[in-house]
Amino acid sequence: MRENFADTRSFLSFFVIFCRGGRYILNTLYNMRNFAITLILALTSLCVSAQSPEEYITFGENADDQDTDFLGFCLLPGSNLLERFVEIHINPDGSLKYTYLTMDGFVNRAAGRERSAANSKGANYFANFGIKNPGIVGDLWKLRYTEYPYHGSNEQGWSTNDSVPTLPSDAQMAILKKYGIYKISDYCFGLMAFMLLHDMEDPAWIEKYKNASYQGGAVPQGNNNNVQYNMGGSNAKTDDEENTFVD
Repeated sequence: MRENFADTRSFLSFFVIFCRGGRYILNTLYNMRNFAITLILALTSLCVSAQSPEEYITFGENADDQDTDFLGFCLLPGSNLLERFVEIHINPDGSLKYTYLTMDGFVNRAAGRERSAANSKGANYFANFGIKNPGIVGDLWKLRYTEYPYHGSNEQGWSTNDSVPTLPSDAQMAILKKYGIYKISDYCFGLMAFMLLHDMEDPAWIEKYKNASYQGGAVPQGNNNNVQYNMGGSNAKTDDEENTFVD
């Protein structure tokens, strides 16, 4: 009887020690798991903070959207403007979706100051294309008109079309074809848009444009040495166009 009691007591003592040991092991494993999680989070934070600023995409999430989204304009009058400013998205079938912008909206997106699918990295396209004054976009009307078309200003435009003073001459349209404008309703966007704005700041280019109708359609060659981005070109398929307007 005493032997059985001693055996039982020994078993219970062993069982208590075993349970305490198991609890210690479980607590140790739990603490190791928490330590591992903390270590992983710390290493992740260090990796992120070690990235150079150039690796961040601050505007949008897709660094490759330059293939499908572009800023541009058209020389036709728009809402309260002498031209139309747009952000263009090229759909997979080649059709175009237009988001109409104000002039300020175009400038802010092109300068990287405003979120835009056409400028996801927030680059300053004006600076990259050597455009000194973003306000040059306000002179786009001069490509089409011989003089400012509304009362209140006597400012002269660059068109020399005497028969239709609200359109460029045939020789001037030949110049604009270089920038993807084959007819007055075409949109100039992407690389071509900023090439045109760059050349419009060149007094020599302006003189050649103004005198083109008297020189048999001579095409002035702009100085595009500062162009750094291949942002796309002229007009794509325009069937099934979608239109929206934002400020």
